[in-house]
Amino acid sequence: MTILMKMKVLRIAFTIVFGFVVLAQLLARDAYSFTIDEAVKRALEVSFLIKEQKEVVKKSEFLYISTIDPYLPHADIGSSYIRSLNGRRSVSYLSGSDSTGTSGSSRDAYTFDVTISYLLFDGGERYARRKGAFFLSEREKEKLKGVRVDVIYLVKTAFFAVLGNKGIVDKKQEALGVAEKILALTKGRYEAGVAKKSDVLQSEVRMTTARIEYLDALREYEKTLAELKSLLLYDPEDKQDVEGPLEEPGYEGDYRALTERAALVRPDVTAQTQEVERLNMAYKERMSTWFPRINAQLQQTREDERFFPEGKQESFLINFSFPLFDGVGRYYDLKGASSDIAAAKYRLEEIKRNIRVEIIRAFKDYQKSVQDVTLYKQLVREATSNFDQAFGEYRVGKGDILALLQSERDLAKAKENLIGAISAASTSLANLERVAYIGRE
Repeated sequence: MTILMKMKVLRIAFTIVFGFVVLAQLLARDAYSFTIDEAVKRALEVSFLIKEQKEVVKKSEFLYISTIDPYLPHADIGSSYIRSLNGRRSVSYLSGSDSTGTSGSSRDAYTFDVTISYLLFDGGERYARRKGAFFLSEREKEKLKGVRVDVIYLVKTAFFAVLGNKGIVDKKQEALGVAEKILALTKGRYEAGVAKKSDVLQSEVRMTTARIEYLDALREYEKTLAELKSLLLYDPEDKQDVEGPLEEPGYEGDYRALTERAALVRPDVTAQTQEVERLNMAYKERMSTWFPRINAQLQQTREDERFFPEGKQESFLINFSFPLFDGVGRYYDLKGASSDIAAAKYRLEEIKRNIRVEIIRAFKDYQKSVQDVTLYKQLVREATSNFDQAFGEYRVGKGDILALLQSERDLAKAKENLIGAISAASTSLANLERVAYIGRE
């Protein structure tokens, strides 16, 4: 090979290497990882469920603001045109015209009224309505807290699933490396004449099986990662990945203390408590129909045969009204409101009962998952010792290939189960935090 050809080859090789370096930098620049705290923070910012409930809260706040109207005076203006169909009519004395003369009679009349009124007493209706709107707003705010708790739980569950599947992919890849190592050993012994052809074939089958399991685990990891990205509103084609150690969770708590606390502060309890208060106000609102209503009015009235009436009368009125009989609706509306309150109280007690059941289930699940982690750690240690022993015996010609492959499969399965158990324990703790409302105010 001439010097010129060598230089061309070196130039081509340099170009290829440089291209790979640039490509690697671009890929590294586009890819990034996020922790569980970052995932939770983003979910709280972008979740459609949270945004929806925030709009509901805004609506309830606007409704509360609107209930101030009955406490304010009302001003009204009115104007009308009157055409008599039965001959000429006498125009009101407000015009200053003589009602007995023909000059004061006309078929046409124009009126103009200005009224300022204020509600003095309504039996507590406006107070009850305003307080009811306040409790409605508070109820929706508590529901917003509950939605946030549910979103956090969904994100944590998805995150731990991705993290667990990522760990399983690593263990499957490790098992594939061990299977390749066993195949290489078996081939070497076969070439040396101390192993059978069937040993090589069985090792190849195990290596292929390990490769298939690795690819399956990789696809499962990609699916769970796509689900997590969907919750965080990331583009599925983006190169995000999860980051963080998959460690055994540690939590010590008392079931009774958790139950007592959750029965006081959990959002569904506080929301239902606000609902009971709102229904109490609805009851008082219906009770107000059994009381009289008193209004004060300041009124100016003008009436004349001209388009702009000149005659006027100013008056002050006190209106008193009380429905002596309007059917049986008031009575049964009050009975219905009373039943609503009773039903809401029963619903509150049912929520508290369900809380106790959810917490004991979550608490027992968490204890079981922690116990599973401890047992699988012990199993991994035992399977590792068993594999090391079988591998050493086979390498010196004292062991059997079937025993070696079985010990390798047991070790790979034990490691996979340990990762799954740690992921399940983290998910169980997240569920316990959700149902017991741990770590939140």
